Amino acid sequence: MVKWMAIVFCLLILQPAYGQDTDQKVVLNLDQCIKKAVEISPEIGESRYEEEVYKSKKLQADSAVYPQIEVLAITGPSPEAKREYISPSINTSVATTVNGIFGSADVTLIQPVYTFGKISSYREAALSGIKVAKAGVDKKTSDIVLRTKELYYNLLLAKDMRNLVLEVRDELVESIKKAEKQIEIGAPWADEVNLFKLRAFLGEVDKNLNEAEKGITLAKDALVTSMGLPRGTDFDTAEMSLTPEIKIPEDLHNYLKNAVKLRPEFIQLKEGLNARNALVGVEKSNYYPQLFLGLKASIAGATNRDKVDNPYIYDNFNHSYGAAFIGLKWSIDFGITEGRVKEARAEYHKLVEKKKFADEAIPFQVRKAYLDMEEANKNIVETEKAYKNARKWLVAAVANFDMGIGDAKEVADAAMAYAQMKANNLRSIYNHRMSFANLLYATGMDFGR
Repeated sequence: MVKWMAIVFCLLILQPAYGQDTDQKVVLNLDQCIKKAVEISPEIGESRYEEEVYKSKKLQADSAVYPQIEVLAITGPSPEAKREYISPSINTSVATTVNGIFGSADVTLIQPVYTFGKISSYREAALSGIKVAKAGVDKKTSDIVLRTKELYYNLLLAKDMRNLVLEVRDELVESIKKAEKQIEIGAPWADEVNLFKLRAFLGEVDKNLNEAEKGITLAKDALVTSMGLPRGTDFDTAEMSLTPEIKIPEDLHNYLKNAVKLRPEFIQLKEGLNARNALVGVEKSNYYPQLFLGLKASIAGATNRDKVDNPYIYDNFNHSYGAAFIGLKWSIDFGITEGRVKEARAEYHKLVEKKKFADEAIPFQVRKAYLDMEEANKNIVETEKAYKNARKWLVAAVANFDMGIGDAKEVADAAMAYAQMKANNLRSIYNHRMSFANLLYATGMDFGR
């Protein structure tokens, strides 16, 4: 009970208040509750944007194989220059006169030729990153599915507990009425002390009833909030009480195989290792030069300058030329690249160690959930026997008390035993449903991937 109360509290604190009260009653089954919770979850929305981030990185990596073009255009005032200033001899006493404007445009094209694996490694890392992010969406969805199941089953359990308390209360109220009537008519076996005992026990039952009502209200509010329904929505579950899981579990070996194939964490680790390994390749490529082809063209003109067609004379304000070239870019950093390679390898090996832990922890989680379900199934059978016998004891105790040959304490003891055994049965059913939910979660089979 403490665990689900903590979940309820967290949800009420973390989730925002939605809208105002509504008079329309909403009745949903478990699948509908899960669908609504998944649709409005900000956690899943955040994970989806993480996927978009990696898609953008892949787009950048894919585009790196295409040429990059840079254009620079400028304009400004131009100093005057005439051809006669340099012909037939260079005049060295010409004053600078700014009486015009110029305009120029430079275009540079760079086409990567060979990068020693840098571009392909970036593409591979980005592609694996997309798969990691998709698995992250699945992981968040699994979390929401499991949390919604727990809230839904908690609400059903709280309702069943309330019905149990009401059932015991009805028995006590009926016995109290009969005891009061016996005292009123002066029956020889009537005992006012027995009446006091029954009323005292009824007070304890009423206290438990208040707790059950509060539990229903909190569980219902938490489920409503997790689905994004307006606060105060008149909500109820389509199921009226808890029932054992009807699906027959498969062989444990099949669940273990499914966990390896479907569990989002395994997918994240596998693709994460691919991405980390690719990033090691990116850093190692920095040891080598980057080869590229290039093309540069420039044109400029001014209103107050004559054009001089002489390859030995270059005029920034009035010219036109173009050139193609092949280039090599090589950064030598005396240890920085080596440090980055070692850092990338360390990140890779960190993930390797994390995978080793997951290889042991997740199968253990699957085995535990499977064994919990088997235990809960056996407990359902045993506690059902126990509460049915306790019920017979209660019926006999009440009959004996009505005939004056029984004691009020016997009725109270029988009622308490019945309530305890029935509550244990309800908890076993709850554990059965939750252990199956945990089994599906542990194997990645919880939302039909």
